[in-house]
Amino acid sequence: MLRYILCFCLLLSVGFHGFAQNSNADKRFNDVMLDLVASNSVEAFRVADSLMQNAKTDLDKIKANLVISFVHQSVGTYSLAVNYAQRADKLSNLLGLLDYETSSAILLASIYREIGVFEESSNYIKRAKSNIKGINDSSAYYLLEIQIIQEEAKLLISSKRYSDAIDLINAAIMKKGYIDVNHKASILLRSKNHLILADCYNQLGNPSESIPYLKRVLDDVAGMETLLRPYAYQMLTEAYFNLGQLDSAKLFFDLELPYIESSNNMELKSRFYFQSAKYYGKIGDHKLSLTYFDQYSKLIEQNHNTAQIIGNGLLKSNIEEIVLLRRNNLILIWTLIIGLSLFILYYFIKIHPKNEISESQTQYIQNNDHESLNPNHKSLEKENTIVNLDSQISLETETRLVKKLNDLEDEKFFLDKSITLGTLTNKINSNQKYVSYIIRKYKNQHFNDYILNLRIQYIVQQLESNKIMLDYKLSYLADMSGFTSHSKFTIAFKNVMNITPSQFIEQLKANKE
Repeated sequence: MLRYILCFCLLLSVGFHGFAQNSNADKRFNDVMLDLVASNSVEAFRVADSLMQNAKTDLDKIKANLVISFVHQSVGTYSLAVNYAQRADKLSNLLGLLDYETSSAILLASIYREIGVFEESSNYIKRAKSNIKGINDSSAYYLLEIQIIQEEAKLLISSKRYSDAIDLINAAIMKKGYIDVNHKASILLRSKNHLILADCYNQLGNPSESIPYLKRVLDDVAGMETLLRPYAYQMLTEAYFNLGQLDSAKLFFDLELPYIESSNNMELKSRFYFQSAKYYGKIGDHKLSLTYFDQYSKLIEQNHNTAQIIGNGLLKSNIEEIVLLRRNNLILIWTLIIGLSLFILYYFIKIHPKNEISESQTQYIQNNDHESLNPNHKSLEKENTIVNLDSQISLETETRLVKKLNDLEDEKFFLDKSITLGTLTNKINSNQKYVSYIIRKYKNQHFNDYILNLRIQYIVQQLESNKIMLDYKLSYLADMSGFTSHSKFTIAFKNVMNITPSQFIEQLKANKE
């Protein structure tokens, strides 16, 4: 049930490498992770956005994307959490930073697990396990290894396999090398282990077993403002309630209360509302109990709707991949059939009666017949040429083009309404073939889809960070984000976000209320 603590630990663990060796940025990074995300979600968003705006290196951008993803996950805006985490994942992969690529995979596994897309969560855990094998830094390896184990345990808890989760965490506790009393991330990982064990014992109906672990957590985080503290309060409330010790339950209930509104953490709110409904029902205040249960139901419905939207997006993506694979396979099969038929026909017409024709002449005729009888030959050859660029373009050129493209993204080149592949090519000082190749390989999109996605991500970020814009006309938002018409903006927005811009704005307004 501790949906956000794992991400908190993994982001903090990478955070101590330094934010481009900038002590001020490093302090703001830790402010978000240690304090603001637990006490002030609005300020956490502001600082996280500032980190993104001031990120000067690719490493800074990776970390800023991870932070923003985590804050979005904390408040329940999962679509954006996925988008930012995937940005960090792609950039980490491009730069070959296995520790950050592993952290991104763990974060994505956590997000997908929270919304119930367990297969995708499992896939990212497998990726994290694969990536970690290449990490040589022992301290980073130990920290990430424990985080992967913890995420696996959370998946087990999601399927109610509490005893298996306990065994997995106990095995993690026995591992050596990851506990360093001078490293906050290490201490927080140990506390996370204890929280998972406490959660399992509570779910198994053994609250007395969970209480000692929770008190250890509070001892570990003494003097720190972190999400672990309200989670420990919440679990102690649940444990004492299940033991029938209502006075003790009320004590920790009151300690948790200040964090509910200030952090705006969806998971904390959900658990708090559900526990409040049970508590007030127990003491006979059924009206207040029903009020809390109604709030709990709304949060569950909201989470379900978000999960359905993201799940539909994944399904659509998978279907498109399957259709593309089938189409490519069909083209290959028909190419082989036609080629084989031409060869057999050619053999009986040319080779068999005229054995004197040399092998070189035969090959020449066969190639020319194949070209004349296969109308798709030239288009297939062109497509293969693009694919084969991988072996033609030098690593230095490829790296330069990717860096220039990322710099242009930061300059918001996509807001230019007249932008085309040709004009972008001129800005990068290359040719269209290379630029198209870079976009398809590193952005995993064709040029038009790439531009549309950048524009929609930009306007979504603006809407979330500036509440005044929620009252702007859609035509103005369309113009602001680089679209030439209201209708094109609406179609592109729905394709990217799976809802219309009007629906998205209404959701943001509802969340602010």
